[in-house]
Amino acid sequence: MSYKTETIKNVVMGISENKYLLPAIQRELVWDYEQIEKLFDSVLSGYPFGSMLFWKYKREASSEEYKFYKFIKTYDEYNKQNNHNQEQLTTKGSEITSVLDGQQRLTGLYLGLLGSLNLHKPRTKWDNASNFEKKHLYINLLYQKKDGEEYDDIQPEYQLKFKTKKQVTEENESQKALWFKVGDVITEWTEKKDWKKILKNKTISEDQRDNIEDICSALYDNLVNKQNPRISYYEETTESLDKILNIFVRINSGGTPLDYTDFLMSMIINRWGDGRENINNAIDNISKDHNFDIPKDIFLRGCLFLTGEDLNFKADNFKQHTIQKIKTEFDNISKYIKASCSIFNDLGYTKENLRSNLILLPLAYFLMKSGKIKLDDNDLKSVKLWVQLSILNRVFGSQTTSYLSKLRKDVVWSGNFPLDQIIKISNSYNKNMDINEDRLDDIIEKAKKGSQDSWALLTLLYPSNNYRDVVFHEDHIYPYSKLNKDQKNSGGDFVSNLQLLEGGDNISKNDSEPQEWILKYCEGKNLNISDYKNKNFMPDVDLTFNNFDEFIKSRKNLIKCKILKEIKSL
Repeated sequence: MSYKTETIKNVVMGISENKYLLPAIQRELVWDYEQIEKLFDSVLSGYPFGSMLFWKYKREASSEEYKFYKFIKTYDEYNKQNNHNQEQLTTKGSEITSVLDGQQRLTGLYLGLLGSLNLHKPRTKWDNASNFEKKHLYINLLYQKKDGEEYDDIQPEYQLKFKTKKQVTEENESQKALWFKVGDVITEWTEKKDWKKILKNKTISEDQRDNIEDICSALYDNLVNKQNPRISYYEETTESLDKILNIFVRINSGGTPLDYTDFLMSMIINRWGDGRENINNAIDNISKDHNFDIPKDIFLRGCLFLTGEDLNFKADNFKQHTIQKIKTEFDNISKYIKASCSIFNDLGYTKENLRSNLILLPLAYFLMKSGKIKLDDNDLKSVKLWVQLSILNRVFGSQTTSYLSKLRKDVVWSGNFPLDQIIKISNSYNKNMDINEDRLDDIIEKAKKGSQDSWALLTLLYPSNNYRDVVFHEDHIYPYSKLNKDQKNSGGDFVSNLQLLEGGDNISKNDSEPQEWILKYCEGKNLNISDYKNKNFMPDVDLTFNNFDEFIKSRKNLIKCKILKEIKSL
């Protein structure tokens, strides 16, 4: 195994020409755009970002057939189908450079330099193509790192952001920034001094010129300069697929572990010709129709769960019969997981407010065993209570695999949804699903905006909302930006100061004060103010900021009483 180096430009250009491929055992892209921005900050700062492992493989006439895939060239949050690596057909005698370690980093480098991201606009619906925008990676050439700036993570050396051309034009014209497309360095520069082209027709100070030169030098030196090859890699030339598999296991034993689901995907690809495409299509359809991004490992766990297989199987003892069983029952597996997602939509849940997708599986199992796609009102009420209690009590946290196995084994899943059995078995398994008044007080006190708890509580407060067809926002009744520090700490960002408001109404409300906005809103909707307050569990008190503490105290009690009543009635 030899050790070599190469420039980022040459490797990225090689990816564009499909000179570098991915073996079937590789997972698909899991990085998000913020991780890519951080990667480029590390690269331009001169920090090491890990060695890689390439496999130089020549397909001989006697070689075992093995699938290789292209790197993705764009990332699309709207059309998930576009984010799958496409198979690259190879011929006998062809030589392949396959990436065993470094896929995420190399994909990130490609997307930042030659690719693009089609990203969702905040506070808009996910099912409309016009709510997505194409972005490229830019660097602000006027940015200067300042001591004392506060960041949740390591302070960046450079300001790198994925932006649209329109955003860049507007911000550059304001002269508050000078955004430069990072990819232009490898496509348009032939020598280091080419950075001076950027200054054409621009009026800048001497300090700004020096800063721009420093940043552009970092771009050229780290991305293009042949004297500074930033990609270091080991190259393996074995023809043994078994040896490659062993190497792959070893290099993935640290960081994010490579568990049986990754090998299952590889085995499915090689033992079930259309397996990868079928699984990808099923996941994509769920994302498109129900706004859930089901990770492959969760979907594969669902395959095991719904077929009655052992959830603790490991890759090295995964048998052909398991894959054959998944293949045979795949249509039903997809059908009932998707139906489970549809019911969660009815309850107000999507990828934005459901942290653990594993909670979908018991419902899918019930639907499969009972042969149902839709639920009647009684079953829907039982499922709703089960979901809310499970979330509020953190039931799908640790030891989830063994918990799922126990539910599947001990619960009778035919007939009506077995809520009482689930609660009884959960309580006996140290997964307590009961909520008393003291426990509810504590949950309400700690339920912060954007958390699973706040959404669970709010959907219990608003049981009749049409969550499938209407986007609801968690709205601050008292605008958070206008609260003082003590008010923020005493409930300003918690459920006692939140209501569910239709997205359009929330956007138009902006930072209006509650007394003024409620009056205007009720007049516009021809509503009685007292009825509005009752509907939203607001105490009938003065809503000025001086009365904030009294409002929060009274509303906590109203919320608690309503939720206890709602739980008992379900």
